[in-house]
Amino acid sequence: MLARARCGCASCPMPTARPRTTACTDGREGPLWTTGETTMMYRHRLLSTAVLSAGLALGNALPAMAESVVRMALNADIRGTNPGVTRDGNTDQVHGHIVEGLVTYASDFSIIPMLAESYEVSDGGRTHTFTLRQGVKFHNGAEMTAQDVEWSWNRLAGEASESHCKNFFNGQNNINVTSAKAVDDHTFVITLEEPYAVFLATMARFDCGSMAVLHPESVNADGSWNTPIGTGPYKMGDHAPGRYVELKRFADYASRDEAPNGYGGGKHASVDTLRWEIVGEGAVSKTALQAGDLDLVTIDAMTASELRDQPGFTVDATESAVWDTYLLNSDDPLLSDVRIRRAIAHAIDPQRIMAAITEGFGAASPSPVPPMSVNFTDVQAQYPEYDVERAKALLQEAGYDGEEIIILATRRNGAYYERALMAQAMMMEAGLNAKLEVVEWGTQLEAYRNGTGYHMQSFTFSPRLHAGLSFEMFTGDAQRKAWKNPEAVALVNESLRVGDPEALQAVIDKLHQGFIDEIPAIGLGHRTLFTGMSDKIGGFENWGAGLLRGWMLTVNG
Repeated sequence: MLARARCGCASCPMPTARPRTTACTDGREGPLWTTGETTMMYRHRLLSTAVLSAGLALGNALPAMAESVVRMALNADIRGTNPGVTRDGNTDQVHGHIVEGLVTYASDFSIIPMLAESYEVSDGGRTHTFTLRQGVKFHNGAEMTAQDVEWSWNRLAGEASESHCKNFFNGQNNINVTSAKAVDDHTFVITLEEPYAVFLATMARFDCGSMAVLHPESVNADGSWNTPIGTGPYKMGDHAPGRYVELKRFADYASRDEAPNGYGGGKHASVDTLRWEIVGEGAVSKTALQAGDLDLVTIDAMTASELRDQPGFTVDATESAVWDTYLLNSDDPLLSDVRIRRAIAHAIDPQRIMAAITEGFGAASPSPVPPMSVNFTDVQAQYPEYDVERAKALLQEAGYDGEEIIILATRRNGAYYERALMAQAMMMEAGLNAKLEVVEWGTQLEAYRNGTGYHMQSFTFSPRLHAGLSFEMFTGDAQRKAWKNPEAVALVNESLRVGDPEALQAVIDKLHQGFIDEIPAIGLGHRTLFTGMSDKIGGFENWGAGLLRGWMLTVNG
């Protein structure tokens, strides 16, 4: 039986084969190829490209140093080259090598200067004064000034901005910037209507390109977008839509003197070219890695288990800030009884589930605050222990009479179904009548947004790099929020405004203690990210945000 057919148009991720035609997603026609042929065809294309490149190199009359290249995989093409405007997760990862902002995230998710040499917060938290690093060059050779910072700020946060990021600073989401001006060539000042502790953390958001500083020549004379002329260690190279994206090392990059630190610190890039091949399927990228056609790819737990003992390959498994959890619907009449929610928590063993779904690589981390956060302490490590007898006693005390508890899950990548299945079995062992309902991701997401149609969900939240936001993602008055307790909502709001680190920690500790008492959700763990690579690749370090840092890579041999 033939595998599912996929589009082979230029807008689609893979090359053509077998001259049959079909309509592509952009309305044009293109040939069909089947996923059963994927590995052979894709490897053939990669090898053909390598042979062609080698042939061109042999044709040069003058000797030249071999260019170092790291070949990687993206599961979909980038959405564009305009940082903070045309974006998604893949796009942000590529843009992060090209552009930088005034501040960024450190490894522990604290905020550190990047293009700013330093910053000062005054006027009770309302005024932020950034002193810029001098000698920083754009990719066109021009030196960065505060006037470029002001132009760049208005590009993303001004009224005419096409970026979603402007709504983070215009009062629609609490933060209201009243002024953002260049005082002189090396000083930029931002004034807020009211102090807001997560202002700098919001500036550093990856989906805004860290409020990237670009040269004005990044746009055409008519204001339309041209190309990103940033300050990063790499500049835009070739982009063949649906096929590959290349970045070239910026020889005049002005690195900070510190050691690499999260998305900041020193960026001493040594690899000449970073090349992402667009590979739509994990099985294909795995095969290409094993064949030597790719050097570094994202893999799943099973592939990691297969590769870790194979010679010639290295596997990295890193805990991220992506939070896998079971959301509980406290608005439901049955689960409004906290004793039943506590019983479910005692019935589930996060350690056993995490060990199973990560092939032994991962560990449980039930707090919404990720372990790599500066705000993760012994308090955040506390959680209701796995205790089936305690769960049974709580159910008896609550008068539970076998009522059905619906667990929503999807078969989407991320082990949503597998962890739901294990939770169901554990709950049934404790005497809970748990029923697993498998739906499409869109259906589950709609139930989450509406806060109806389920008792429990196998769910995931993307990284929140501030501890207050780790709680805010499921706490509030909105229908989708699992924790609507007014005291918890007030504490979350306080956590987003308080600036003193000790005061913030005290608020986060109170939130966690309330969380494990009321059980609006059952934390499972922070997702383990797996990367497989050739052993010729050195310098790779993953971190909680899950973003590649190509400037740290080396090629050996």
